Amino acid sequence: MKVGSESDAGESAASKRAMDAFAWSLNIFTSVAIVMVNKQLMGDAGYGFSFATTLCGLHFLCTSSIGLFTGNTRAGDATNPAGEKMRVPPAEIAMFVAVAATSIIGLNMSLMLNTIGFYQVCKLAQIPTMCVLEGVFMGKKFGRRVIQAIVVVLLGVGVATVSDLEMNAAGTVAAVVGVVSTSAQQILVAHLQKKHSVSSNFLLAKTSPYMAGSMLLFGPAMDELITGKWVFDYEWSTPATTALLVSCFFAVLVNVSSFLCIGRFSAVSFQVIGHVKTCLVFFFGWVIFAAPITSRNIMGCCLAVVGMIYYSHAVTKQQTIAGAGSSGTNLASKA
Repeated sequence: MKVGSESDAGESAASKRAMDAFAWSLNIFTSVAIVMVNKQLMGDAGYGFSFATTLCGLHFLCTSSIGLFTGNTRAGDATNPAGEKMRVPPAEIAMFVAVAATSIIGLNMSLMLNTIGFYQVCKLAQIPTMCVLEGVFMGKKFGRRVIQAIVVVLLGVGVATVSDLEMNAAGTVAAVVGVVSTSAQQILVAHLQKKHSVSSNFLLAKTSPYMAGSMLLFGPAMDELITGKWVFDYEWSTPATTALLVSCFFAVLVNVSSFLCIGRFSAVSFQVIGHVKTCLVFFFGWVIFAAPITSRNIMGCCLAVVGMIYYSHAVTKQQTIAGAGSSGTNLASKA
């Protein structure tokens, strides 16, 4: 597994570490913050804006403004560090948007049709699904210690979040569609950046307007199906509008940092290390909203953190071995 494979070849080790730390910190902070804001915006105890798909559309609509801050992206003159014009074929953009839209719809349908416990299990299934997809379609191999670390993380998060496991046919189909499409979408983020030598902001600027359009087109009907209410009938208030604007602001930062992290690391690493956000959501939910937290939650989060530390160590060691092997091969070829 390659961590940081998308960083520039000329990037110094110190600046790379600093950029890696910044990307992770920004993603973790904004991901936890948006959960707290959305809990207030969407919850019955808050402002009751329970239209998740439409909200995603508004998030991507705001994110599409990233194109205004990425040079001449709109004019097609943006260049990568090598001085080449950045391009992603329209067919591949369309494929990415279709997969990403399917991911959002599938996850929302899964949440509607399944219990919270089964929904959480399906979210945990994203990591092994990514491993399978990357192994089959991209030839990636995962070392024994990396796999062990992933298992520890999944066990920890599972202990902390899963409470019940009721299944039904329609919910299972929706869950499978959501898990596979979400895994494929995150893999595509890294794949397209590497394949076409484009920046994370460029790819985000190119795809987010189409994501916004698809979500805002189908979102209201999807939300009506899930909630039984139309978003157009929602009665706005100043606090609710403020919460929506704050949610959109954090969504832009979440999307930017997510594309940046996946581009610099890998989809699997993004998912594994990203589970620290689950632990922080528990903590800040307890601090801010007085949400109940049990010894089981604490034990699961601690186990997940141990798994994340082990995962980081295992990936670093695997890269060191791979780098040494590569250097040896190069020396042999020169001899």
